[in-house]
Amino acid sequence: MKKILYVRKAPDSGINGTTKYCDALYNLFAKDPDCQPLPIENYPTRKSRLFHYYYQLKPLYRAFKAADIIHINGYTDMGTVEAFLIARWLKKQIVYTAHWHPFCRLTHPVGGKIFFNVFLRPLVHFFAQSVVCINNEDSAYFSTFTKHIKRIPHWFVPRPMTKYIERKPNMILFVGRLNDPVKGIEYLYDLPEGKYDIHCVGYGELPHKRSDMTHHYNLTDDELATLYRQASLLVIPSMYEAFSYVALEAFSYETPVVMSDRVRIADYLGGVKGYKIFKFGNHRQFVDSVAETIGQPVDREKVMQIFNIDRIFKLYKQLYMEPKR
Repeated sequence: MKKILYVRKAPDSGINGTTKYCDALYNLFAKDPDCQPLPIENYPTRKSRLFHYYYQLKPLYRAFKAADIIHINGYTDMGTVEAFLIARWLKKQIVYTAHWHPFCRLTHPVGGKIFFNVFLRPLVHFFAQSVVCINNEDSAYFSTFTKHIKRIPHWFVPRPMTKYIERKPNMILFVGRLNDPVKGIEYLYDLPEGKYDIHCVGYGELPHKRSDMTHHYNLTDDELATLYRQASLLVIPSMYEAFSYVALEAFSYETPVVMSDRVRIADYLGGVKGYKIFKFGNHRQFVDSVAETIGQPVDREKVMQIFNIDRIFKLYKQLYMEPKR
């Protein structure tokens, strides 16, 4: 049996996409007879002015010794570099998922590009046995310096609903960190006040109070699922999303989606009904897309076939069972 350890930065403001990804993989293999995931831990970190944070090495070293495969998740953080170096020092099999964003979409694009190319790119090139990519853009980028790419999308298993939830015909849902400029919450303020019932889920504060906006936080999974079922539209006006779990969650509950052209789950959605894309930066097009898409039917079965959990499980198991090079 192979023991797998998932390494990611501890979430400092609620659950993010990387956290959901690691938790989902842990649950996917929790009962597998061949691949045993070890408990996911928030390893102790120290803040750094130059590198955001770095890990305390001893706890990381002790945890890595118990694993056969180290599945590292991270991009432009020194903690990711440390994880590579310790895994290599211990001669562990390394699987890497970057959750990559184009450098121009980063908060500090020049610094991010320099950091990745100087510190992380050589480690990925020489030491990663497999690089998991989740969209066309990151696949194209990593293929320039490694041949060991596996393109595997995310998946989502909807929570069983024990009671009927009625749709609210004018309800719009936004799920994401409210104070993160990447998430594009300012687009909601272009919608005519009073025309829609807008519900925002996430940490942070609304930029401005509006009579038609409701803020939710610290929701249970069941409470969030109820909001997805009640909403007639989910909006994702993000500057960039490497995939978008919230889009997949909405589709699974038959809720249509309006997303920017920088949300990369669209790489998988050719021929699917129930979503519309607007050009990021075009606020008028966003407003029009909302009016055109709210309440539209969703090809739920087609979406579930694309992101089929059994198919994706087989891809990951094949990856983990590869002999160590």
